[in-house]
Order: sequence, then structure tokens, then C-alpha cells
Amino acid sequence: MNRFRPLIFTLTACYFAFAGTVPAQNPALPVIPTNTFRVTQYGAVGDGQTMNTAAIQKTIDVASKAGGGIVLVPEGRFLTGPFLLASRINLHLASNAVILISDDRAKYPVARERYQDCISVADAQDIEISGEGTIDGQGKAWWAAFEADHSMTHRPYMIKLSNCNRVRVHGVTLSNSPMFHLVPQNCTDVTIQGITIKSPSNAHNTDGIDPSGWNYLITDCMIDAGDDNIAVKPGSGRTPGNKNYTITNCRFLHGHGMSIGSGTSGGIEGLRVSNCSFDGTDSGIRIKTARGRGGLLQNLTYENLTMTAVKNPIYIIDWYPERDAPKDPATEKAEPITDRTPINKNITIRNVTATDCPTAGTIRGLPEAPVSNVTLSNVTISAKTGMKIYHARGIRFTDSKIEVESGKRLTLFDAEVAGLE
Repeated sequence: MNRFRPLIFTLTACYFAFAGTVPAQNPALPVIPTNTFRVTQYGAVGDGQTMNTAAIQKTIDVASKAGGGIVLVPEGRFLTGPFLLASRINLHLASNAVILISDDRAKYPVARERYQDCISVADAQDIEISGEGTIDGQGKAWWAAFEADHSMTHRPYMIKLSNCNRVRVHGVTLSNSPMFHLVPQNCTDVTIQGITIKSPSNAHNTDGIDPSGWNYLITDCMIDAGDDNIAVKPGSGRTPGNKNYTITNCRFLHGHGMSIGSGTSGGIEGLRVSNCSFDGTDSGIRIKTARGRGGLLQNLTYENLTMTAVKNPIYIIDWYPERDAPKDPATEKAEPITDRTPINKNITIRNVTATDCPTAGTIRGLPEAPVSNVTLSNVTISAKTGMKIYHARGIRFTDSKIEVESGKRLTLFDAEVAGLE
């Protein structure tokens, strides 16, 4: 029996080399005392008209000074300007509790050409936002201002958590943010579970979740947004790059899909998107980057996905925005590779069904850095037009089909493709 052990070890080692990094365990959860501090005990009034910024901030400060605890927002409508969270705080919204974010720009300090974010904290640990209530960004006035002047001061994010450890956001509804809804930036051990995000489909830049950092679980969420539903952003700071993402059991409605980018500097290693549905999104699987903004993206898995009326079910492109790309890929010229050149490789797409789509999608690398080693297994796409694959190596279809109403199923240039005639 002993003579077989080296073979078993070798096969196991080869499996993990092929599959990429070993999946990470669930992120560590925040540890927060259970002492409760009600915002109404510190002067907050839930009538929808009283400005409660000072009262909410005082409640958080008292709870923080006591070593942390639950800051409870009870039933009511609590109008507020921007405020700061702190370590070991759980901002808990009771059922029928609403935090109304003021749309009065005079309430927002400006620093470094940005309005202060609505709810924020930096360099903290053990942060939680929970409950059955709603945070309403009242973004209509902000969107109108941006439509009138795209050079206006940078709009606030609804929730921005920077360089934080052990974060959990669950249960709450986030709606109508002035800009991005939930931004855990350069954070580690983040769990986002069972939240709902809603904004109009034409509300500019109202991304749902824009994470960066290490060790993420995003699960059981519904996101209906005016921009990216989820967009993994460049990781930097204490956690360079992005590692170990699990995104599962989510429902994407209006929006630009499950995105990486548009900046990908720092790269991403180990992302798994599974058991998600896309209904009417602009894209399904989306990687968007460009020369000067790229990094190494590898070991990405997308599996068990359903898409209906998605404009681009698979959209991997190193020309962002695509309108800047030459229409004829033969006119593209290779450029020197740098540490900001997009490198996209080792991508697995399996068990995906996309129906009623305008196009089957695009895979488009660069002449100097083709997209490489993409496996599409048991992928079925029904579309009006086929898929474009430019500057790519090792694109493999197995047990897959692309059905089109007109034209070619595949349009290729400088591409090595196998398994689909």
C-alpha cells in the first residue's frame, strides 16, 4: 500500500495547483458588547424633520467610551447629516426604523474635493450594521446636481468603512444613496448578508457594494442599482490587492452586474461567485480594466449562474471604456508590459445559463497581454448575436453552446479557442 502514497500526494498537489488557492474559511465576525444605547435617550427624535446628527453622534461616542455596544435606532424616521462610527459598535435599526440621510449639501464638510461620506469610520475593528430597518440616502437632489454638472464636488458614499477589521452588515435595506451605497475599502474579514440595496436604474454611480481587501463573504443579497451591482475595487494600504472572495446566493436586478474594476491595480486572487441570478442587468460576469490601471487577476470561478435578458452575459475587457477601443482589433499595437498592465488568467466559468440576451458577450485582451486560460464548461447562451474573442489564449469550451439568431457564434481575432465550432 505504501508504494501508492507518492502518487496520491502528487495528484492532490496537482489538483490544488490547477484549482488555485485553497478556499478561505468564513471571515471572522465582529465581537461587540451587548450593552444597548438608544439614540432617543440622547436626544434623537424620529419625526422625519428634526436634525439628529448631534444626538446620533453622541450616542455612538458614549457607547464607544463605555467599551462599545449596540446603538439602537428604534421605530421612526431619524433625519441626520454625516456621522462617524467607532470600533466595537453595532448600529442596529429596529423594524420600521429609518435613518434619513439629509440632502442638504451645507450639512456636509468638504475635504480633498470630496463631501464627507454619510456614515463612515476608518482604522477601526469590530463594526456591525444590522436590523430590519432602512437607511435612505434621499439621493434625488444629489443625482440632479450631478446631471447638471459632472464636475461637481465628489458626492458622498452612504457607508464607507476604511481599513477596518471584522465587519458585518446584515438584514438592513440601503436605498437611494447619493453615490455608492456600501464601500468596505481595504478591509479584512467582512461579512455582508441578507441586505437589500435599491436605487433607480438611471441614478448615476449608485453602485451597490464596492469591496476591496481580504476575506469576504457576500451572501443572500438583492441588489437593484444604477451602476455596478457589485464591483471589486483595487486593494491597497495594509491589505494590498484582493484575496479570498465568496459571493453566493445573490440576486442582481438593474445594474452593471458582478464586476471587477474598472481599476484592477493590486489584482485579485481567489474569487468564487456561485448560485446567483441576473435579471435585466447590463452585464453578468464583468471584468473591466485598461492599460495603466491593471494588475494580476487570477483563479476566478463563476458557477451555477442564471441570466435573463442580460446585455453582455460574459464581458471581460481590457479596454475600458470600450468606446475607446479600436473597432478593428487588427489596428491595435502592442505596448510595453508594466506593473499596471492588465493580466487576466485562470478563469473558470461553469454551469451558466443565459437566455434572451442581445449579445453573447466579449472577451478582449491586449496584444501584449492576452486573456489566458479561460474554461467555459456547461455554459449555454441564447443571444441575438454571437461572442467576440480578441487577443486571447487557451479559451476552452466544454459541453457548451452558443445559439444566435443571426451571424457567427464566435468572431475571433488573435485568439486560440477550442471546443466550440
